[in-house]
Amino acid sequence: MNQEPLMQLFRRATEAASQHQYWSALDHYTNLLALIDPRTSDIAAKEQRLTALRERGRLLGLLGEQEAALSAYVQYHREADDEARRTDALIKIGDQSRGIGRYEQAQDAYNEALSLAELRHDMTGRGRALVGIGLVKLVRGRHEGAIDYLKNATSLFEAAGNAARQIRTLNRIGVAYAYSGQMDEAIATFVNALNLSRKINQKDTAVSALNNLGECYQYLYDYEQALVYHQEGLALAEETQLRIIEADICRNMGLELYQLDRIDEGMDYLRRALAISEETKHPDNLAYAHYALALTELERGNVDAAYAYASRLRETAVQNDSRNLLAFAHYVLGLYHQKKEEIAAAEQMWQQALFLAHEANNRTLLWKIHAALADNAAVPDLAQVHRRIAAEVIQQIADPIADEALRQKFLSAPPVQAVLAEGA
Repeated sequence: MNQEPLMQLFRRATEAASQHQYWSALDHYTNLLALIDPRTSDIAAKEQRLTALRERGRLLGLLGEQEAALSAYVQYHREADDEARRTDALIKIGDQSRGIGRYEQAQDAYNEALSLAELRHDMTGRGRALVGIGLVKLVRGRHEGAIDYLKNATSLFEAAGNAARQIRTLNRIGVAYAYSGQMDEAIATFVNALNLSRKINQKDTAVSALNNLGECYQYLYDYEQALVYHQEGLALAEETQLRIIEADICRNMGLELYQLDRIDEGMDYLRRALAISEETKHPDNLAYAHYALALTELERGNVDAAYAYASRLRETAVQNDSRNLLAFAHYVLGLYHQKKEEIAAAEQMWQQALFLAHEANNRTLLWKIHAALADNAAVPDLAQVHRRIAAEVIQQIADPIADEALRQKFLSAPPVQAVLAEGA
């Protein structure tokens, strides 16, 4: 087989991808695949074909074509002719399946990849499979189990000298800490990830760390500092055309600007987050965009719009078997019923949210649910119990925070103060 036309296409594709010209790169890889028979015995051509299949999957995912990306990875697995490639393909199938909410399919792929990697004593492959399993646990609200898997993976990446994967996994560990309310651990982990990213000029992990750091400060009501991190992260996400994380940063910026009384700007960013999430078909981004819009529309008094967003959030949570998302859905639906003065229905929603949040150890949501139940309890003694529990969870979040200014910023926030004053 004449290698020159293939090499030219391969170079053009690689160059286009490096310059973030993803559609152009995709066209080159597609043309390359059309020239190489899947059954070729030419070793060089076979290598190019497998690389093209893998890269097509990656590019299609970045461009929001999630089903097509999964198909590319399935084809990559079908044609892989050695155990290393099969392990890689299975992990890619797992990652892509998880990204579109097919958690059982993802789990099966990761388990098979882990078995192959262990047989080959492949530390990086084992680490990648463990990350995948940890992330499935994370999206299903099993935070402590997720942290264990992710820490094991980090150790493997460090031992293998794979700094880029180590940083990505640190970002994910930080997310698990944040969900469980361990904000001091989360912030320290994200700062570590950001510093390592800058050290090796790894832009995608730097964007993730900036977004996650900003979200921690948002949880602690330091909206000004959160916005600083998110503005820096958004500029970098736009520069590198990371559309999926761009959507999440826009959602975060929308919430922060809204809370800083820049209402119109905030709503524009929230709508932008929703539009990108719909374009890229990313279920988690869609769910959290719906949650943010439901909250803000409730505050603006647009209860019907809020209910529509909250209902979509609940549908996504049920479809994806995400107990964490379902806790958020029931919480915001409770707020909707409260606005409608349907207190019994509100309490029913909050009780369901409470069970799920306890199961997931989601402290950042737990205290808010207890506070809502306290404000609406018919019996004063029951209201006091809920306020006391809410206050205890708040202290569990606040006490480990080493930064005294940040700790006080959180404790002095009006929603937190309302709980602490009543619970004292």
